[in-house]
Amino acid sequence: MADATHADSAHIKPGAPAAEDSPVPLAAAVSSADAFRRFWPWARPDRYRLAASVVLLIAGSAGEVASVWLFKNLVDQVLIPHRFTAFLPLAGLMAAVAVVAALLTFAGEYLATWVAERFLLRLRTSVVEHLHSLPPDILRTRRHGDVVARLTSNISQIEELVASGLISSVSAVISLLFFVAAAFYLSWPLALAALAAAPFFWLAARLFSARIHTLSREAQRCEGSLTAVVEESLTCSALAHAYNRQAHEVERVRREGEALLRAELSTARVAHLYPSLLNVFEVVGALAVVGLGAFELTRNALTLGGLLAFAAFLAQLFGPVQELSGLASVFGSASAGAERVIELLDMRSPVRERPGAPALAHVQGRVECLSVAAVYPSNRRGPVLRDVSFSVAPGEVLAIMGPSGAGKSTLAKLLVRFMDPDSGSVRLDGVDLRDVTTASVRAAVTLLPQHAQLFHTTIRDNIAYGWPRATMAEIIQAAKDADAHEFITALPDGYLTTIGENGFQLSGGQSRRIAIARAFLRATPVLILDEPTAGLDHQAAAHVLAPLRRLMAGRTTILITHDQALAQHADAIHTLHGPGAEVIPQSEGYSATKRPAL
Repeated sequence: MADATHADSAHIKPGAPAAEDSPVPLAAAVSSADAFRRFWPWARPDRYRLAASVVLLIAGSAGEVASVWLFKNLVDQVLIPHRFTAFLPLAGLMAAVAVVAALLTFAGEYLATWVAERFLLRLRTSVVEHLHSLPPDILRTRRHGDVVARLTSNISQIEELVASGLISSVSAVISLLFFVAAAFYLSWPLALAALAAAPFFWLAARLFSARIHTLSREAQRCEGSLTAVVEESLTCSALAHAYNRQAHEVERVRREGEALLRAELSTARVAHLYPSLLNVFEVVGALAVVGLGAFELTRNALTLGGLLAFAAFLAQLFGPVQELSGLASVFGSASAGAERVIELLDMRSPVRERPGAPALAHVQGRVECLSVAAVYPSNRRGPVLRDVSFSVAPGEVLAIMGPSGAGKSTLAKLLVRFMDPDSGSVRLDGVDLRDVTTASVRAAVTLLPQHAQLFHTTIRDNIAYGWPRATMAEIIQAAKDADAHEFITALPDGYLTTIGENGFQLSGGQSRRIAIARAFLRATPVLILDEPTAGLDHQAAAHVLAPLRRLMAGRTTILITHDQALAQHADAIHTLHGPGAEVIPQSEGYSATKRPAL
């Protein structure tokens, strides 16, 4: 992916699939109505507050109508007849109406914001919850930077469609009806002249909304691509420095940024032309009203106050019309963002829990694989695992060995149910893992992955991650069992030391011992060690071996390793030869060698 850019992505036809080398492809198109229906359930819990917000905003608009009408009376009853005695009552009433309208509008807008933020929190949390329900391999098919972009900016755009957009559109429609009714009551000929521009507003909205939607899709795809490349570039910064490729990484980001720039400018040209065109329609409509109003004045069919009031109504009338027309641009961008979030929500896990599946109880730790075969959908060479069978009794250690690509890590995924076998079965205490809840399987099995995964938090929290209710004494004991207590207490803040993302402040051996301490604290009956000494030098590996032996004691352990010396600590060795290009007889493909127990 080092050279995967799309410098010419701005030349892609709108709506066409992204280039093959693009970091992020376009999502399937979704209409604004379909997007609204899909995401309305996350807004439904606050539907009454949505309605209350609309009512408050409409009441504020009614106050504006009243203020304009009082202004007409002020002109006709005070200014023209020069009756100052009528000024104070009208002025006081206008001020009171203005204050009430302002308070109602403030309350409506604040409540709308409150609903919108709750919608964002609810939806974003639900999407993250869904992503965490997927096996890790499914998530690895997506660029992490692009997923982050979808969880942030794209979800915010959806809110503008489902919450803010709904409130704005309903309040604008009802406010428009208020102003139209007042305008017709004041002068129906002027009202008809003002509404003559309405078809042009509608036509412009129809023409521009589809174009804005198409351009927004490409702009958001480019934004996701840029975020993905930036995230990957920064993650691999050590490699870039080691190979003097910093300029290349900067160039990758620049090219993605240029593609985003072109896409954003294309969107901006249409999005900014649209309101400018609406302003032209508004000016033409206003001139028609002023001309007709002047004619009405000459016939004494309208007072000066009435004309001024109608001019104020006209400004208020075009406001909701422009707001409704402007929502076409908002909805276009929102539906484009909705497409990208729907794509995440539609991802499905291949691991399906059976309805009514019971939880495992009183696990002893007997692990069995019976004629297991596993296939990755993208693997054209056939099964990664084929007819694998073995049994490990509680408290025994089984070493799984074999060359790279033989399926050792795939076997580990089966044992923690990150995936299910395509044939055969994986059993724990004689129970097929597919017949019980996934949560109970993982509560009985601890996986110690090849790379120690640590969070940007304190050492205490990293150790307690698998058992959050652990006391400080239990955490310290786990660290002592993992031979980590000594170097932890030597740190400036001891167990409260924040170690940085993936423990970059620690050595490889220290990070591994933190992960071992985490496994000690969980104390599950089944333990899976995936290349526990890989990447460590001889001295660091020696420091890890002693706590590993203590960790394995009394537990059913699956030890995945290519290290012959480490495999000698197992009760038995099972060798995987992998699928290979040639056909390997099953009797020769796998073998088990019994070792004397330690």
